[in-house]
Amino acid sequence: MRTKPHALIPMVLSVLLTAFLLFSAPAAKAATYHFGVNADNWSAQISNPAFLTGLKAMGVQFIVWHLSPEEENGPGLMTIVNFCRANNFSYLFNTELVNYVPDVPYFTNSDGTYRWDLRPATLDLLKNDPLFIGQVYDEALLMQSLSGSVVNGRTFPPYFVDTSGMTPQAAFDAVSAKIASLVSYFAQYNKIALFEMVFPDYAHVVARAGAQTAPKLLKENPVDLMTAMYAGAARQYNSKQLWACVDLWFLDKFPVNGVGGAGYHTPQQLYDALCYTYTAGYDWAYIEHVKGLLNQTTFALTDYGKQVVAFQKAKALLKRGDWRTINPKFIVKRFPDGYWGQKYSTFLPDRPYGAPKAATTTTTSGPNWLSLLYILTNGKLPSDANNWNAIMQPYFQSTPYFLKAGLPTMLVFDHYFTDFSKYPTATVVDMTK
Repeated sequence: MRTKPHALIPMVLSVLLTAFLLFSAPAAKAATYHFGVNADNWSAQISNPAFLTGLKAMGVQFIVWHLSPEEENGPGLMTIVNFCRANNFSYLFNTELVNYVPDVPYFTNSDGTYRWDLRPATLDLLKNDPLFIGQVYDEALLMQSLSGSVVNGRTFPPYFVDTSGMTPQAAFDAVSAKIASLVSYFAQYNKIALFEMVFPDYAHVVARAGAQTAPKLLKENPVDLMTAMYAGAARQYNSKQLWACVDLWFLDKFPVNGVGGAGYHTPQQLYDALCYTYTAGYDWAYIEHVKGLLNQTTFALTDYGKQVVAFQKAKALLKRGDWRTINPKFIVKRFPDGYWGQKYSTFLPDRPYGAPKAATTTTTSGPNWLSLLYILTNGKLPSDANNWNAIMQPYFQSTPYFLKAGLPTMLVFDHYFTDFSKYPTATVVDMTK
């Protein structure tokens, strides 16, 4: 039986209405992108108006300040705070100094750990300042993995927990629980604990605790590997934000005053990495360190700083991404055992979370994980290491830094992950069996 022409009218109208609503509906709003730099005031930089001019030229919105105990306990703290308030910069305080200065009572805690948490008096003073975001723990998981190790005559105490008698999985749980207690500590003051992290591993122990992560891009890491790991951790544990530290250090080389050379990260690599943070969908991104972006005498833009200005102009032509909507082709489930090729390191140990590897009762995926990366990158990453910290690995010794390893879209989850139904089209590689 043929349908009468007039009977088609409601159907056609319905189709047209659906199409109108589909194409006229506003697109999902991309997450706001925040840009900042890492700095300090140890040479009274902020007293020079040219320093502020340079920051504004680069479009800086927030600053991660390296702090000293003398500043926290003296007028230096409010000098920085007032500078930020006067110029509407959001700010965080980075306590990396604890990593390099041993045997300082200020950093020694009653439980035997060696870690600097901002003091309650500091947090109470600044709790109502909306510009103050929180504290940055810089390479804290590296310091925890060094626990019990002796390097150049220095014995490293535990950073979070003494895990020397634990299995790696027990150490994972203990470290995550301690980080969760720090998250709660800062939450009392409506501030965050942000973890700036150097290796393509250890993301999950932090995200599980409710802290925010800032993987170091550039430095010694392929950026797509870092995103697979850190976006995976953020997705698994429903993180509110994902940060990135675009780090101009490469091993022992840093372009102070913008002076680079062979073996340094280049201005072009900085530009490309910044564009990547935007298109890959990081929420907050900052550059370490402003001393490479501005001449420290005149505070004029260096070639690196000029690339920041170029990036700010280019953003309008870039497609904004969002780590929350990554549709992975591959999902990897593994115990994050911290292994990236330490047998090629001159001093960094293979001690996940500070625990002895030999005591593990969990399936650790180290060699298989690295072999998988070798396969997925078609050999662009070698089969036994995944970043340039493996300085004695022949491939990395002879291969200049490259930004991307060529990984397919991938998310990495830890051994607690179970809900594969969220990713029905992804190929699953389960390394915990």
